[in-house]
Amino acid sequence: MPFKRRDDGEIVNEPTEPVGKSESDGSDAPTGPQVSKDKGDDSLFGRNLPRGLGDRLEEPTVPMGDRGRDDKTRIVSPRQRVASPSDTPPDLNNDPMLDPPVGWLVVVRGPGKGRVLTVGNGMNVMGRGADSRIRIDFGDDTVARANHARLVYEPRQRKYSFSHGDGSNLTYLNGEMVMGSMEIESGAMIEIGETTLRFQAFCSKEFDWPDVDG
Repeated sequence: MPFKRRDDGEIVNEPTEPVGKSESDGSDAPTGPQVSKDKGDDSLFGRNLPRGLGDRLEEPTVPMGDRGRDDKTRIVSPRQRVASPSDTPPDLNNDPMLDPPVGWLVVVRGPGKGRVLTVGNGMNVMGRGADSRIRIDFGDDTVARANHARLVYEPRQRKYSFSHGDGSNLTYLNGEMVMGSMEIESGAMIEIGETTLRFQAFCSKEFDWPDVDG
């Protein structure tokens, strides 16, 4: 190992190492300033470093759109999210037996001609509004928004009745103005506003849903 000598030739007991050699294994060591890897150190990212060295130590800049992305990650907005069967409530409209049909009304004249409306068990309020059980909203503004008329199926006697509601326009059953409750049979013609509907019964004395339950 080389030693230092004074100008007069006397050896100084201070070992010196060749620049760039490590004391432990002799491998090359950096000759420049040592940089701490602790991000809290002021010397990091070019602080207090020789000009030009700090620029080389800057962390690479990641574009905002690429941060956190990889081949297995896909960001989905709430509107794009597709619910799985486990967190989707059952669609009650998919079970027709929750409100089985007892008859139908078919529009035969006026806006919506050809449309079919289902008559349910019990009270069926007719009108243009979304709260109407039988909604007649095909462009006829003479139909009241709520409770223009009522069509009832009474399951004990298995009979149907029809009555005028709160609509300011008159209602007719087979050409006769409806004042009170009138019995209605399959094939009857109902005029409500400027819309005419034909009533077709499904349940009757010969058949009702309890006859086939189970």
